[in-house]
Amino acid sequence: MHEQLQRFVILAAPRSGSNMLCTMLNSHPDILCHHEVFNPRGIFYALELRDSDFSLGDITSRDAQPVAFLDKLWRHNIGHQYVGFKMTHWQNPEALQILLDDPGIKKIVLRRNNRIKTHVSRLIAEQRDTWEDYSSSEHPGLPLTQVTLNLDELYQEIELNNSYYAEICAQISQSGQTYCLLEYETASSATSQHKVLRFLDLDFHPLQITSRKQNADDLQLLVKNFDQIAVQLDDAQLAKELRA
Repeated sequence: MHEQLQRFVILAAPRSGSNMLCTMLNSHPDILCHHEVFNPRGIFYALELRDSDFSLGDITSRDAQPVAFLDKLWRHNIGHQYVGFKMTHWQNPEALQILLDDPGIKKIVLRRNNRIKTHVSRLIAEQRDTWEDYSSSEHPGLPLTQVTLNLDELYQEIELNNSYYAEICAQISQSGQTYCLLEYETASSATSQHKVLRFLDLDFHPLQITSRKQNADDLQLLVKNFDQIAVQLDDAQLAKELRA
């Protein structure tokens, strides 16, 4: 057990299961894991703190002084030994660079293998204007929402996400640091739980998921023009992901 505060960050593209991972890690008694604290729309704290008086300031001061905001975030650990949060894409470049450069901040990189589901999930979240779902199993989930898939937009998002992961992983590796790579599809498994807790240098503790999957697994239910896209796709791997 370490006495010194341990810091970490989850780096992920949007719609890759990072909310799920945040709730999993936050279920560990030694971990305080916030969500997107650098989201342009708000500062999203750990779930149990959202209806409390816990505050690290407002968006304006956060964006004007990201270094001071990070220092405040690490200090306000409310009794936890490990403090972290998630960041998607290039939210606040200054803060991102600080995180990447600091070897004392452990990096967890989360990827989703199914690139079409990643894209469709984003389209649905934008259409609903709902990015998180923490309703219990006793309540019905969000209604089925269908979207029309545009291949050019899909390819653009794939390229954007590939560039993001290539950039952050290269910077981490080139500076002699290591990172823990997790895949959305297996992130909740016992193997992945052991992996990420070992990386954080924590003893194993069963982790619980509070977030709820927002969309059906079958893309045929979600994509209005599924049959058209199935014919147009000339990438064998993407065709496989479409029917996964």
